[in-house]
Amino acid sequence: MKKITRGFLLLCGLSFLLIGINTFHDPLAAMAAVELNVNTVSALNELRATYGGLQIGMGLFLLAGFCCKAYTRPALLAQALIVGGLASGRLISIALDGQPNTFVQGLVVLESVTALISLALFLRSSKTA
Repeated sequence: MKKITRGFLLLCGLSFLLIGINTFHDPLAAMAAVELNVNTVSALNELRATYGGLQIGMGLFLLAGFCCKAYTRPALLAQALIVGGLASGRLISIALDGQPNTFVQGLVVLESVTALISLALFLRSSKTA
């Protein structure tokens, strides 16, 4: 189970890092798939902070969980809560606003599954810790 948990944290950490780096590099291209129109300097600043800096920070924290046993459980819990929050927000938006495009629908599934796996690994690790 330790190898699965570590591999999962590595995969997720690298994914967060790549999203963050991609958004820092070209925020407009990074938002194209979600059809987010950005037309002000303040909006670009928000994208680079939230989808760039926050994603990179989360990726580094997940990688710390991969590298250091002491951070494994906190990283799993943080991921379960953060990605679960993203999925919940998307589901609420679907209920209130209607169906988004196919890409965003895929994000709902990916984020939901990731949150559930993170939570399961977190709960399992508390029994074996």
